[in-house]
Amino acid sequence: MRSPLEIRNHWFLVLTIGSATRKRKVSWGAVMPNTPRTDPSTAATMSRRRGAELEDAILDAAREELAELGYAKSTMSGIANRAGTSKPVLYRRWSSLPELVLDTLGSRFADVPVPDTGDLRDDVLALLRQAQTNLANTRRDTVSGLIADTANDPRLTQRLRDLIAGSTLSNAMATVLERAAERGQIPPGPWPRRVITLPISLLRDDFVVFGIRPSDADLTAVTDEVFLPLLGYASPSSAVRDSEHRG
Repeated sequence: MRSPLEIRNHWFLVLTIGSATRKRKVSWGAVMPNTPRTDPSTAATMSRRRGAELEDAILDAAREELAELGYAKSTMSGIANRAGTSKPVLYRRWSSLPELVLDTLGSRFADVPVPDTGDLRDDVLALLRQAQTNLANTRRDTVSGLIADTANDPRLTQRLRDLIAGSTLSNAMATVLERAAERGQIPPGPWPRRVITLPISLLRDDFVVFGIRPSDADLTAVTDEVFLPLLGYASPSSAVRDSEHRG
């Protein structure tokens, strides 16, 4: 038999522990003043995004992450947080960070209007200014990081090669050359692919290798001193002079 004193102490201990437990349950369930809350409408919008809308949000988030942190510090988790989604959602679309970054850069270079000023020189300069803008919006470490991370993946290496070779710009350049040939400004093609891509490649290589972003003077020099002479370009003014001389 327990003594009255032992019984009293036992129930005192039980009541004390029970009270403390109830207090802890209340405190654990309470919302702390500094705990960030997600706006229900924002959360609902995030959960409803699908398809192209969600992909655009992820690509925008990737651009922000790359611009702010650089390629080396960018992560799939960080991009998912910026996009308001989860990392598994990203991995359902892209198997790796390099693949996502390639799509991010590719979306920026996707639409290149083909200039048609009526003169080859002006058209070439317009396209090179587009390349200049693309390089101005791209961090050099993003390209160098992709080169390193895709070195052992032939598929991604080819995608990167197409991207930094400016395949979209090069296709536009081919159209510009065809129109110039129809106007009689240059001899008709076909032109080797390396000739078509030459001015863009020169600007790109200066950026990737040396970190030099092309200036307007660089664009003019590449056009007037390298590309147009290679094509046998006859400027409108020189064509007039030749006609007057023959007359």
